[in-house]
Amino acid sequence: MAAWGRLALDRVPVGPSAQCDDRRARSDPQGFHRVNDYHACIVFAVGMAAIGACLALHSFFMFLVLEAQMVFRLRYPRARAAWLVIPSMLMAGTLLVVSCFLQIGLWAIVLGAYGSFELMSDLLYFSGTTFTTLGTGKHGLVAPYCVLEPMEATNGILVAGLNAALLYAILANIARQRNKYDIFG
Repeated sequence: MAAWGRLALDRVPVGPSAQCDDRRARSDPQGFHRVNDYHACIVFAVGMAAIGACLALHSFFMFLVLEAQMVFRLRYPRARAAWLVIPSMLMAGTLLVVSCFLQIGLWAIVLGAYGSFELMSDLLYFSGTTFTTLGTGKHGLVAPYCVLEPMEATNGILVAGLNAALLYAILANIARQRNKYDIFG
């Protein structure tokens, strides 16, 4: 158990060898205790709340990106070509990456409450690889908490899609100003 705490709704096995197998947690008489559906619903609700908080945070950062684009355009109305594209993409990319890192941190807090991570660095690594859907092949969560892993991955996929759409919209808006790029409009 980590020194910074662990919330437990029910006693279930923990450790790097523990797999997400709900049947084993329900039936094994050797130290495993029954995980009921009520606990699974609470864990699911916690995961949905984390997704909601992450999407609200990301929406705020998307708003900041759009506002920064508007301010940049008003402040430098004569900026063209690379002098417009490069700062625009750097501003947008930086804000979106900060948003993703904050979301990984939020998920690390949620997963740390239910997982068996000894070090915060292990927890952040696990959360980062799950958020980016790379995965490590190591499960740090057991039933019913293992449902949080695919929820974090789903959140990461959704955020990646939103980031791609926003960056494309910025580029299309820049290209729309020039007649030779009418294909984007």
